[in-house]
Amino acid sequence: MADEPHDESTFEPAPLADALALLVKRALRRSRQELSRAADGQRRRLELRQKRRDLEHFWIRLGKTAHRLVEAGEIDHPALRKAMTRIAELEAELEETEARHRDVAHASESE
Repeated sequence: MADEPHDESTFEPAPLADALALLVKRALRRSRQELSRAADGQRRRLELRQKRRDLEHFWIRLGKTAHRLVEAGEIDHPALRKAMTRIAELEAELEETEARHRDVAHASESE
């Protein structure tokens, strides 16, 4: 039998090679499924994040609109006046803190 010529056209892959090919195909299919599942999850999270960002944006716009309407005297409510007072306090504190940081930065630059 060792003297018989080897005909490549009748050569059948060994059962081990078949099993290995099958395992690789299964692994690739499973990998594609997992990647697809992960991508779907990422798309859902991105959609939720975008919806939350849009909602936050419109709440901010509503607040700014209410602020302008109170300033213009078109609407009035004690809760709005209280919020506007706090906003004014925070803006003043921010300006003071920014000025202090500028002074420190200028002092360290001149050293």
